[in-house]
Amino acid sequence: MFLVVTAVVATLAIVYSIASSIATYRKLAHIPGPKWAAWTDFWLVRHCFSGRISLKLQEVNSQYGDLARVGPNWVVCGDPGEMRRIWAARSNYKRAYWYRGLRMDLNRDSTFSTLDEKVHSSLRSRMLPGYGGKDVDGLHEAIDDRVAAFVKLLEDKYLSGNPTESGLSYRTVDFARKVQFFTLDVISMLAFGDAFGCLEADEDVSRYIEVTELMLPYTSTLAVLPWLVDLLQSPFLHLWLPNVQNMVGYGKVMSLAKKAVSARYGEKPVVKRDMLGSFVKHGLSRDEAEGEALTQILAGSDTTATAIRATLLYITSNPKVYARLQREIDEGVRAGRISSPISDAEARRFPYLQAVIREGLRMWPPATGLLPKVSMTDDVICGIRVPAGTSVAWSAWSILRSKAVFGEDASQFRPERWLDAPPEQLRVMEQTAMLGFAGGSRYECLGKSVAMIELNKVFVELLRRFDIVLVDPTQPWKYHNVIIFVQSDMHVRITRREEAVKA
Repeated sequence: MFLVVTAVVATLAIVYSIASSIATYRKLAHIPGPKWAAWTDFWLVRHCFSGRISLKLQEVNSQYGDLARVGPNWVVCGDPGEMRRIWAARSNYKRAYWYRGLRMDLNRDSTFSTLDEKVHSSLRSRMLPGYGGKDVDGLHEAIDDRVAAFVKLLEDKYLSGNPTESGLSYRTVDFARKVQFFTLDVISMLAFGDAFGCLEADEDVSRYIEVTELMLPYTSTLAVLPWLVDLLQSPFLHLWLPNVQNMVGYGKVMSLAKKAVSARYGEKPVVKRDMLGSFVKHGLSRDEAEGEALTQILAGSDTTATAIRATLLYITSNPKVYARLQREIDEGVRAGRISSPISDAEARRFPYLQAVIREGLRMWPPATGLLPKVSMTDDVICGIRVPAGTSVAWSAWSILRSKAVFGEDASQFRPERWLDAPPEQLRVMEQTAMLGFAGGSRYECLGKSVAMIELNKVFVELLRRFDIVLVDPTQPWKYHNVIIFVQSDMHVRITRREEAVKA
């Protein structure tokens, strides 16, 4: 009897699984896409883990159209106008379950992982003054301090001799790693009041970079499998999984956060006008402040580092761009329009610098995760009916290289497009490019203003002092895309520009 019952249950389970798969397939059967993506999440899992998901989604949009199916319950959109509508502040779309998989601390959500729109809005409104710098004394000075430390590290340890000098020395530096030391030190100083000290130590002092690069491929893949997210985040499994607070890298950051946060609460709290002080002032609880810490570091260091690396790669591999930008900087120094270091307000008045920064962000957006949104009502996207409950991802590469928005040469790095475009086209270009920060939506990157200050300063301070050359232009770096980009082995040779320094 037991065997008969077992056989019946097994048969019913198989029948249910097949019927469920067919029903799911038929739901989006009218939307074209890769064959196997219609039946299984394996297509997404495979390409997320490969580290080339951003490029693969662009290929899908090129082959199947601006809206394509990439999973049993997934579509990807490559149309800039539609994505602006879907992400708009008053859109009826909300975050899909994918975000739950991005919890850095399995016990609680952050502004980046919460699915509760009210919680998300409340946290954002209380954190905006801190990220925006309104409540933070010395924000610009803190960034200036880290820029100076970055320049000093390069001058002290990684300068090559000028070819005209006797006793020529030849050194190279992995620029990708040193840039992340800089961005980690900036965000840790702003978040905790003290920099990690990566630049002074010239190493990943907390092993944060090491652990992040190890874990992110698994995190980005896990997020597309809701059942696995639920399993790994279940209270029962927490008993068997290692506590994230005890992990090397993440644990160090969280212990620093706990120490910094604990000083701001209690009977005799320390009161400071810094980013953490702003959070306390605007009502974040102790748990909420601690919960934001790791997200703050991840969102504020890895993404900005990507923007700096990619933009410098495009600058150094485009001689005309390099020469024009360096000339604009040199002329600004001679005219006394550039302080040392350059201020954010000064940088904004240099048109070619701004064009280069915008073009770098467009060509290589720092965060290219799926970022899916879901509507509880049916919708029409790109003229195609999309049933309620479908996860709608974006294709960053398709959208930010749209020929309809940026011109026929959209796949080329050409900063001049930002100077030559007529006003209406420029407006659309800016709206589209800022999607890289989720601009114009209720999910806009909280750290955007801090990132832009860093970008405004770092290129000027590097190019006014140094000449930077790629060691091997045929293999300039290694990279893979796991929600954010992990980039390494960007070897460059740096020499001093004596004339520019004297000017």
